[in-house]
Amino acid sequence: MKFIISAILSLCINNVYAQKITGVITDRDNNPIEFATIVLQTTDSVFLNSAYTDSVGRFSIKTDTLPVIITIQHLMYETYQKKCNTKAIGSIQMNEKSQMLSEVSIIGEYPLVRVIDGKMTYNMSQLLTDKMATSIYDAILKLPGIHIQKGTFQLIGANNVTILINGKKTNMDENQLNNLLKNMPKERIREAEVMYSAPPQYHVRGAVINLVLDNAIYDTQQLQGQINTLYNQGYYKNFQGGVTILYNTPKTLTDFLYSFGYNQVRTGQEIISQHIFNDQVSDINQSDRGYSVKPIHTIRLGNDWLINDKDKITLAYTAEIQPWMRSFNSSNGTYSDSENKKNTDKPVQMHNIALNYTSGFGFSTGIDFTSYKNHTIQHYRERMEGKEDFFDARSKQDIRRLSFYADQSHSLGKGWTLNYGTKFSFASDKSSQIYHSSVSHNWSDYDSDSQLNEYTYDLYAGFSKRFANNLSLNASLTGEYYKHKKIDYRSLFPMMEITYTANPVSVFQLSVSSDKVYPSYWEMQNTTSYLNGYTEIQGNTDLRPAKNYSFQLNYIWKSKYIFTLFANYTDDFFCQIPYQSSDRLMLIYKTLNFNYSAKLGFNMMIPFRISRIFESRFILNGYYDKMKSDHYYDLSFTKNNLAIYTNLDNTFTISSKPNIKAELSGSYISRNIQGPMTINAMYRIDTGIKWTFNRNKAELSLKVNDIFNSWAPKELNLQYQTQNLRMKEVVDSRRISLSFTYRFGDFKPKAHKEVDQSRFGK
Repeated sequence: MKFIISAILSLCINNVYAQKITGVITDRDNNPIEFATIVLQTTDSVFLNSAYTDSVGRFSIKTDTLPVIITIQHLMYETYQKKCNTKAIGSIQMNEKSQMLSEVSIIGEYPLVRVIDGKMTYNMSQLLTDKMATSIYDAILKLPGIHIQKGTFQLIGANNVTILINGKKTNMDENQLNNLLKNMPKERIREAEVMYSAPPQYHVRGAVINLVLDNAIYDTQQLQGQINTLYNQGYYKNFQGGVTILYNTPKTLTDFLYSFGYNQVRTGQEIISQHIFNDQVSDINQSDRGYSVKPIHTIRLGNDWLINDKDKITLAYTAEIQPWMRSFNSSNGTYSDSENKKNTDKPVQMHNIALNYTSGFGFSTGIDFTSYKNHTIQHYRERMEGKEDFFDARSKQDIRRLSFYADQSHSLGKGWTLNYGTKFSFASDKSSQIYHSSVSHNWSDYDSDSQLNEYTYDLYAGFSKRFANNLSLNASLTGEYYKHKKIDYRSLFPMMEITYTANPVSVFQLSVSSDKVYPSYWEMQNTTSYLNGYTEIQGNTDLRPAKNYSFQLNYIWKSKYIFTLFANYTDDFFCQIPYQSSDRLMLIYKTLNFNYSAKLGFNMMIPFRISRIFESRFILNGYYDKMKSDHYYDLSFTKNNLAIYTNLDNTFTISSKPNIKAELSGSYISRNIQGPMTINAMYRIDTGIKWTFNRNKAELSLKVNDIFNSWAPKELNLQYQTQNLRMKEVVDSRRISLSFTYRFGDFKPKAHKEVDQSRFGK
């Protein structure tokens, strides 16, 4: 506690006030001009800062100097320049350029990406124009280099990527995060900032995607909202719907979100195993079929209080509740004839409350508390003659997590900025698994009851510096103390990002960072659970965090073509892979640490368009992957692989009046590896059509994702030394969806900080 109090006091000393210059840019008809560049210089032409306007023409730009020279530029308008002596410059009107040449009209094209303060910044309203995206989840997938793999967002060239909302770390596990993003309207995003090396004040290391919202509080009362519905047909039908409401007063902004989803998925697997035990080979073939179904309620209530024009307090409550969950798996084969049923004995609940304060002098602080409960009952029955068995297993996971942060930023003048801060996190996970057998078999040896307490302390310091107007540097060092059980880890995480503008069309960006990835709490428990009579899942109390080291070099040409070289190295890399036990006929799934995982590759993103009718974007990613482990149970391995990933995304304008757009896209990824396992190649083709009507307030979309049901590993092979295993997955990735969205009250929505449950769940 003394450490925290001292940190807070040190952050509140010697603050330097930075001012913001604000205004609105319009054309001569008072229509807002989006994506206009704002450049500030001193009166003797020394560069200070830059920004650009949002979708309603507004801008806000920091400076500690007055007066300044303000320059406004836009591809379609004449350059505007004036001397500014005040923070509020009001409305500025720009004159259109004459763009007629030999009776041929030159069509202006917005930049796809701009590098601002070391961040690859995308104007989302421009990027999503004519696209099929209806939610924030869809919008993220429209960013260049982003795709979904096993339910996780992947950024080409990065080990992992974290989603931030207005600079705040997301706080949900993958499924819960995806569910929330699918219910949040895409209109909430103003910009997306992609960073391969996040500055430490984000309290996230490595690559991030920061979704920037329009948090403006207006001078008059306003009520706005959006209603959305979705019907989704895979093997089973799914649906979701929700409402978002925002209420604005001159001092507050209140937002409310409620959504309900009913999700059911098909599961299945064919196991073909040649299992060596006691020097004999047993041919084991199992066919598994099943499903899981759960309804989900998501609720959020938040409020922003504007104390004055510089200070703000934000309070938010978020909850996700599953009233019930049910799953079923039937396994038939040569070794087992079993049924496995699982259900909850009480609702699965997550509750989070977050309080944040942001000052006008560069200081911010906040506290966050999360409670998570998941209690399930497993009913297992083995029917094969001679192996008859029956048991119930009650599993409980109760998690409490508390975190506190404090950050300070000083603008020192002449392009220098100093940043420092701290974060403390505490987590308590009380988990148990108790077996009850209805036959003579005693399962009590598999009972477990444990409590895991985890402490993490972070302290960082860093700086950023602008050299003239073509070179910037951002560097920091974070020290971390991590305590788990009786083990202490002390780590240092350096980070550096350099941006160099060689000329108006060429930008180079170098990123170097380090990070640490932690296993889920349930993976670190001493538990054993059963999928069928041949397959069991084990926890691992000896799991260690993985340490990542990343390097990326980006070249951005003409603000739209992106070329990347990258290298990633992960020490103590961990993942879950199967193993044919050497002391019994059992297939074991257990998360293990490897020696390392390394990846070296390149990426290119090339957009092109034909008039206003057709727009396309091509991505090619090639990489070399290598993994090594000296302790894969009683074996060791070194595995490497060359792979490519490619994507072609096409958008068509069928009609302007009525407003009808269509999409056709395709992706392919070649053979990959996971430890000693080989994963077969995959591909997908998606298509869709969207009709926007009722003065752009309503959207109706019809989409078919993964037309050929092929975007999942249909076959996994483990053929190494004593291991001889093939698994064929039952794929349920094709989705036919129909969605409807209606906005009312001139909806300009606001996105939310999500709740970190990345390590919750079983």
